[in-house]
Amino acid sequence: SPLEAIRSKPNSSIVVGINLVRDGRASAFVSAGNSGAVFAAALLNLGKIKGIPRPAMGSLINITPDTPIFLIDAGANVDCRPEHLAWFANLGNLYVSQVLGIRSPRIGLLSNGEEETKGNKLIKESHKLLKGSGLNFIGNIEGQDILRRAAEVIVTDGFTGNIVLKTIEGVSDNWLYSLSQAGQVFAKAYRLPLRALRRDIGMDSWTQRLAIGLDRSRYSNCILSPNLSLIR
Repeated sequence: SPLEAIRSKPNSSIVVGINLVRDGRASAFVSAGNSGAVFAAALLNLGKIKGIPRPAMGSLINITPDTPIFLIDAGANVDCRPEHLAWFANLGNLYVSQVLGIRSPRIGLLSNGEEETKGNKLIKESHKLLKGSGLNFIGNIEGQDILRRAAEVIVTDGFTGNIVLKTIEGVSDNWLYSLSQAGQVFAKAYRLPLRALRRDIGMDSWTQRLAIGLDRSRYSNCILSPNLSLIR
């Protein structure tokens, strides 16, 4: 497991880099390593923000540069309780409003139907908590609503969120590959538009993940990209 790997390799570049941030000798750490290992090292060595039960991974999904969507959790917590999803919503709201500058972002709870009665026990109980949270909660949203930008913050558990993220990455990559195979004439005529599409919807734009909920009172900002970013 990532945690066992971190504990068994205390001199790995990931552990050393995280510790440099912890000790104030670095203000950022960049890694292309396994996101689970980076997250485990950060959690073990930096700790959590007081009062937050679990940090989460968030992922920025860039439909266009001006219309980002924030998916949380994108893979850190496979098994969640309703209060965890409520915290994820708060963390996502803070990130989108404070970092992206979107005031009162819409919060959507990923489910298999828009109705309040849809979803499993986790979703139904989370819906109740979010409804009374004071956030701009718009209710349940379905999978097809994600790329339609029905909400700026999409809340789900890490198991579902990671599947959603990897599916979007795969569809994007496959679509761009299909375009590249459309013929030399088409490719030459639309070379610049295709480059713009690759920049906006290519896999590099989808896979930036942020670890939110780590202790910001003791340590500097810590950025790990393209796979994972730790933010304050």
